Amino acid sequence: MRKKIINICIFAIAGLAALLGVLFGFGFNQDAKDKFDNTIEVKASHPQMLNDLENTTVETLPNFITKYEEIIASHNADLKKEKLQCDIFYTFIYQLTEVTNQEIFDAFKAKFPEYSKSMFAKAENKDYFINGFNKMKTYSDFESYYKSLKADYSVVHQKYLTNAATVKAEMNIFKQAGDINMAISVNKKQFDLNELQKSIKSHKTESTEFNITMNLFYLLFFATFAVMILFLLWSILSNIKSNIGMLAGIGILILLVIIGFVMASPELTPAAVKEQLDANNMKWIGAGLFTFYCIFFGTIAAILVSLILNAIKKVK
Repeated sequence: MRKKIINICIFAIAGLAALLGVLFGFGFNQDAKDKFDNTIEVKASHPQMLNDLENTTVETLPNFITKYEEIIASHNADLKKEKLQCDIFYTFIYQLTEVTNQEIFDAFKAKFPEYSKSMFAKAENKDYFINGFNKMKTYSDFESYYKSLKADYSVVHQKYLTNAATVKAEMNIFKQAGDINMAISVNKKQFDLNELQKSIKSHKTESTEFNITMNLFYLLFFATFAVMILFLLWSILSNIKSNIGMLAGIGILILLVIIGFVMASPELTPAAVKEQLDANNMKWIGAGLFTFYCIFFGTIAAILVSLILNAIKKVK
């Protein structure tokens, strides 16, 4: 009876979580998702733009266009400067990948004064690069310096990607307002402006709903997971002798996770940087993939061995 109650609780919680996911998913098509993302980006970085647009009328819309045309142009100019600094940083790191031993390091260090003049001519923080590299005396020093340089680049690149996403969102909303302003019919202009303002207000509300829904989803997910773990522990501890194999399986699984975490690379890929992952996140992702592959191929190997042994028994 106790097992049935626990199973009912697990399936009820899991079912509710799945239902939330399905219902929330149906509310977003791609166009709605794009508008939602734009609104969230601008709300986080430049909420005044949304407030101004919500309070804009057909008569004051040209003023809104003029004001934010200058602001977005300024943001774009800043973004181009930021991209240039990212490109300089990335190029320097990429060229340092060629330094793989003491001999190459000595040769690169000898030509560095001349190289740095052209490389960092447009760098805003050239002292950071030049003084940092000049402190390196041996290849061993260089290796630790190179790792710290890559970590610093990840932070700079992440900031650039975040700012680029914000500017893109601002431009998308600005374009919608500009298209409305270009309409000849006053009635159409009024109708489209009202629709845009309603959309912004609804997406601001949906942002709160999204956060609540996701928090509830995570709560239900971890509640289901916790109940399953408790039920598993209760089943094992109630009869340890008959569950030796299961305990061994859990031990092997934990061992695979540990091995996978140790072996996993902390290096950040462009996709990881964009998703704001850090080196520790990458290690856990690598551990998860390693464990999954081991279990997947181990299961296939076990099935094949079982089939071969059965075939041998039949032949005998």
